[in-house]
Amino acid sequence: MPSMLFLQTNTFDVIVDILKFIIPAIIVFSATYIMMRQFLEEDYRKKLLDIKEKNAGTITPIKLQAYERLTILLERIAPDNLVLMLSQPRQTATELRLLIINQVSDEFNHNISQQIYISSQAWELIKLIREHVLTIVDESYHSLPDNAKGTDLGKAIIKELMNQKNHPTRGGIEFLKKEIALVM
Repeated sequence: MPSMLFLQTNTFDVIVDILKFIIPAIIVFSATYIMMRQFLEEDYRKKLLDIKEKNAGTITPIKLQAYERLTILLERIAPDNLVLMLSQPRQTATELRLLIINQVSDEFNHNISQQIYISSQAWELIKLIREHVLTIVDESYHSLPDNAKGTDLGKAIIKELMNQKNHPTRGGIEFLKKEIALVM
């Protein structure tokens, strides 16, 4: 029996001795882990902030350029500007219509990558304006007789614009101006 007691006491003492080392080691490890994690998270936040600040210096000019290019797009696809730009003597209404449709498509496709730098709402507005301009051209074209001249189509487009409350591209330009003020 005394040897059994010695074994139990000896085993108990061994476990207590092991716990004397393990518990402080766990406490030290936990404290070190928590402090290191906080340090690394703070370091990560600082580096992320630095990257954002550096990118802001690069991205802001690119965003400004995108807004400028889209403003130019809207000016170029304004129906009255298209009529002035594309009308030629002895041109048929069909020829002018096709030139206007191609010009609007080319201008839009040339600037399609700018959507990356503007809000989704602004891009949707640009697309709606493009469609509205094409609708004005088509409705004006279909209101004319088959043998109409290009000048007749130009007059019909201008007349349709004057009948509308808002010029299709002017509202878009104003929207872009307001949005760019938020970026700056």
